[in-house]
Amino acid sequence: MKRSIKILAIGNSFSIDAMEYLWHILRAGGVEEVVLGDLFIGGCPVDLHAQNIKDNARTYIYLKNTDGVWHQTPEASLTDGLLDEDWDIVTLQQASHDSGLPETYAPQDEVLDYIKAHRPHARIYWHMTWAYQKDSTHPAFPRYGCDQAAMYQAILNAVQTEILTRPAYVGVIPSGIAIQNLRATPVSDTVTRDGFHLSESHGRYTAALTWAQTLCGVDPATVDWMPEAFADAIRPDLAYIRGAVRAAGDTFPV
Repeated sequence: MKRSIKILAIGNSFSIDAMEYLWHILRAGGVEEVVLGDLFIGGCPVDLHAQNIKDNARTYIYLKNTDGVWHQTPEASLTDGLLDEDWDIVTLQQASHDSGLPETYAPQDEVLDYIKAHRPHARIYWHMTWAYQKDSTHPAFPRYGCDQAAMYQAILNAVQTEILTRPAYVGVIPSGIAIQNLRATPVSDTVTRDGFHLSESHGRYTAALTWAQTLCGVDPATVDWMPEAFADAIRPDLAYIRGAVRAAGDTFPV
């Protein structure tokens, strides 16, 4: 178990979903010092991150959490975030609409090189995101035939061919697998709030628990903390959530 950790995400709204409860869950899981950062642009794909590096664009909102509360800095660049802390871990992810399209992944190499140049000792993880809800109205869902199973398989395939083949990555955070596992329980397909962003109860909690297990070795069964506003909703399904997270870890072992 790690006693201190500094994690920076280069992401979009799906990294916000996954990290919303991460500080509290890591602390509850036994990590004593936690620093989190999230360089965020809504819907941002890896090719835009690569372009922003070339332009030194100050178009990110930089979210930081050292005390259980997220604080915002607008008009930040990737360099600002990378140099703000001596990050132990940096994560990267694809925009949800491109997540199952392998041909969109190539620009990640420029981003990986930039991360390594600025934080050579950081461990880099890929955040595997989730498929849309079966009845999602997201405008990109037709790319996958409006078929959740097809989108999920496409994301898995892209991770296999575009991520696991790149030695720059230490591992994969399997949030998408954990969410799909939870959908196979009585919780069912109710883990998003709008068909694609995670719900503030089961969805975000499951993703954060997946990050904690993958990045810090936190056993889901040892975490009793729940967001107060959603604890009554989460508690009856906690065993399903923990099981979904644990099984996702077995797919991409730490």
